[in-house]
Amino acid sequence: MNGFFSRTTLWIGLIALSAYTSIAEARLNVDKNIIDADAKTRRADIVISNSGQQAVGVDIDVFRIAFPGLATEQRYTLDNPRELGVLATPRQFELEPGEERKVRISLLRPPEAEDAIYRLRVAPRALSQTTSASPGKLINISLSYDLLLIRRPITPVSTLAAERRERRLAVSNLGNSNFLLFDGQQCDDQGENCKMLGAKRIYAGATHEFELPYDSSPVRFIVDEGGNTYVQEF
Repeated sequence: MNGFFSRTTLWIGLIALSAYTSIAEARLNVDKNIIDADAKTRRADIVISNSGQQAVGVDIDVFRIAFPGLATEQRYTLDNPRELGVLATPRQFELEPGEERKVRISLLRPPEAEDAIYRLRVAPRALSQTTSASPGKLINISLSYDLLLIRRPITPVSTLAAERRERRLAVSNLGNSNFLLFDGQQCDDQGENCKMLGAKRIYAGATHEFELPYDSSPVRFIVDEGGNTYVQEF
């Protein structure tokens, strides 16, 4: 009986919600989710568009990632863009339905000895909506983006080291610049029943451990060092 009344109450509550509220979805789109800048790059652009049916505000926040990929990883920001190293302009604006806006990402500091890693948070901001046709409240549904910005050193070196123990593969980066492992695959000893492995970006000084489906058969990944791509077998 308790289960019946719980389901009935939930159903009535949903009917009441739909009767007194309207739902608007702000659909923000960003043309790229990774900006991989070499030492010579001083600026890059991203394009943000609104494919929803409601006007939306956009806020952009820049964060520096300290100790990326390590247990001590931290995210922080600074009020002074020159101290932070990155400036996004504009940082706040509004988009009408179907409208798009270019945002300039300026790199303000010289390259460092290792990758400088940043995150750009692109977040929608609900604008006040008043309409005489809707007596109820307006619920805004929206998602924010977390873009990765990489500033590589003058001489980037991705040094991959791996240790294999039965069903575990530990991959380390002994260099000064990150690499991405993707399209990982391991098949059984007969070369059948292949399983896909998740992608992982390994930052300088970091290690990631993959759990493998099989004990002794080889593991293959595609390695992307930021323009240089190759197949690596472990």
